[in-house]
Amino acid sequence: MSQEVAIERVDGAARASAIDHVVVEAPLQLRARGTPVATLMRTPGHDLELVRGLLHAESVIPRWIAKHDADAVDIDVDPAAFAGRGLLASAACGVCGRVAIADLERRARVIETDATVAGSVLAALPDRLRAAQREFAETGGLHAAGLFTLAGELVQAREDVGRHNAVDKLVGWALDAGLDPAAHLLFLSGRAGYELVQKAIMLGVPVVASVSAPSSIAVELAERFGVALAGFVRGTRYNIYAHGWRLV
Repeated sequence: MSQEVAIERVDGAARASAIDHVVVEAPLQLRARGTPVATLMRTPGHDLELVRGLLHAESVIPRWIAKHDADAVDIDVDPAAFAGRGLLASAACGVCGRVAIADLERRARVIETDATVAGSVLAALPDRLRAAQREFAETGGLHAAGLFTLAGELVQAREDVGRHNAVDKLVGWALDAGLDPAAHLLFLSGRAGYELVQKAIMLGVPVVASVSAPSSIAVELAERFGVALAGFVRGTRYNIYAHGWRLV
């Protein structure tokens, strides 16, 4: 989602008025049985997918999820389930402050599929994801996440001003679609922080790749849970940080 704004465009000595598009960033309140439990800064759209993906990563399973107005989503969960979770989130940080590996050990399983991906497939992913970023083409201000088959075919992509939100939206879609995560890979348009690798592990995806860098904890998580992690994907050049045997 974008909105028009009046700007001045400078090109060397030239300066002229113009109209540009900027990405919309707005708060979404999450309410558990009427009690506010989280505020997410996100790009409006696919809000139910965003919430479902976020809750899945947090191992919170509501009986229902409903959207009653533009800026709030209601879920049928005891508010006490969110005690101490620290879900007040910005678009920049997503859900922050986790003791990542210890927390995930209690909730996730090692990904044991023998899935592999060819290097030629990785090389094509940046362009294929960019081609699916309709809002980015207009605003230049959105992150994206894409689910691809192991052969490199795009299955679905989501965009958001927050990279964590983009992945949550994608996970929410995947859960609704009932696809087999072990037969897919996750490709990211930005940095591969530990929260994003954590979300991939919770979904069950065996390969995560990014155009940018992973964090140290992201590498530890990938190594611990059987996920191949690649960064700085630039055509045929990329770095492998974990389980390189999956990248052939």
